[in-house]
Amino acid sequence: MRIIVQYLIASAIFLLIYWLLPIFKPFLAGAFFAAVLHRPAHFIQRKTNASRTVAVCVSMVWILLLLSAGCLLFAWISARTVSHLHTVIPHYIPIAVMHLEQLLQSMMNFLTKDQLALLLQYLHTVETAAAHTVEESAGKWLLAGTFYFLSLPGTATQLLIALLAAFFMAKDGSFFLSLLPESIRAKTARAANTFSFSLYAYGYAQLKLFTVTFTAACAGFFLLGTPHILELAFLTAVLEFIPIVGSILLFVPWIFFCLLTGQTHAAIFTAVLYTTLVLVRQLLEPKLVSDSAGLHPLAVLFAAFAGYHLTGVFGLITAPLFLLLGLSIHQAGLFFTKR
Repeated sequence: MRIIVQYLIASAIFLLIYWLLPIFKPFLAGAFFAAVLHRPAHFIQRKTNASRTVAVCVSMVWILLLLSAGCLLFAWISARTVSHLHTVIPHYIPIAVMHLEQLLQSMMNFLTKDQLALLLQYLHTVETAAAHTVEESAGKWLLAGTFYFLSLPGTATQLLIALLAAFFMAKDGSFFLSLLPESIRAKTARAANTFSFSLYAYGYAQLKLFTVTFTAACAGFFLLGTPHILELAFLTAVLEFIPIVGSILLFVPWIFFCLLTGQTHAAIFTAVLYTTLVLVRQLLEPKLVSDSAGLHPLAVLFAAFAGYHLTGVFGLITAPLFLLLGLSIHQAGLFFTKR
């Protein structure tokens, strides 16, 4: 009976947070960031005997510098990749259409003139629509940064609130713990420490997967003789983080184009490369994520998919973190336990 009550309480808390998400969002981000700050701040305190305030400030500055450098690098490579796709893909569409026309011409014995004319007309319509869609989509991605900077006043306010919340949570964590009943104080501290450790373990596992995918894709594209290796490998590694579909969004159209244009060997090699990347990731992900963070990949996939449907990209990113939080709470014996 007790575990049922605990599940009901936890469900009510999550529903309340979901309903009040616009208000709680910066504080939730601050709580996750405070968990990130906990370990380096504790390390600085132990090695230098600095005060908690100084340790948290130094940790925050270093982590913000690392995050800023990573975001700038990600934005730069993303802009190069989108610009390359925006320039190159429209040139390949007429080539694909030309080969389709040749294929249809070879089928003239099986089609009437009216059917062939209708197919060719439909093909040219698809060509125009595809080129327009690609250019429009790439243009939207290129303008996304502009729209983001136009919305900076609201974003900066939420970011400032999140940073302040993270600072106070990390600095005065022991004070907040002292406000809790003594019966759950130790378990809450254990859950917080476990969650902080799990965050680093999960992030390190994802970084390993990204690095392995990027390196393998670079090697494959180099052997294939593909130009713009770094951009394509980066795009492949990023697409692998999308649940269910992943890099299939890149490789299936590529393989189809190679087959259509008579590049059979390139199509086979691209298919082998895609299969290799999928197998490597599927073999490594259970070991890395399960061993480091204690999460099954299926649970991460479900959490990311559910989070995306509930709150969009924010949910896609934070849902696995909430899953880590729930696991940490369970391991600490705070909730979801029969005893």
